[in-house]
Amino acid sequence: MPVLKTPEEVDAWLSNAGWYPGRRCADLAAAEVASVLQDFLDDGGSLVVIDPALDFLREHVGLVAPRHASTDDRVEFNPRLMYREAAEDVQEIADGLAKNIFPVAHDTYDGGTVLIDEVGRFFYMHHSGNYFLGDEKYSALMNYSRGYPLEDAEDYYV
Repeated sequence: MPVLKTPEEVDAWLSNAGWYPGRRCADLAAAEVASVLQDFLDDGGSLVVIDPALDFLREHVGLVAPRHASTDDRVEFNPRLMYREAAEDVQEIADGLAKNIFPVAHDTYDGGTVLIDEVGRFFYMHHSGNYFLGDEKYSALMNYSRGYPLEDAEDYYV
């Protein structure tokens, strides 16, 4: 994944993965959402489906974009529970934000999860910590592509 510096570069990166303006995959998004809701229940947690996440997934679900050309590290735009007891970690972030959050993407190398809150902000849950990515898709993906340092999610806790 190159460092994305403009919305146009974000669009180009997503386009290489199959995205295009106006893309809508409502049925696939609904199936993925139903699957992750069950996964969270099985992990002892629960999720609330929120409009910003559902809107994002309808447009981006199913895309797979490379993070690094030399590895199998990819960003998969599907809501996933990436490890056991992740439901508890997601709930901890939601509690801190005092907002519902929902997973919308993950990376395959580290198992980091991209989450959206109910006001449309993006966060990144990673084994090294929880981070704020941005207030909307473009700033979030530009920050994600740049990597560390990222703002700590706790800076956004109430």
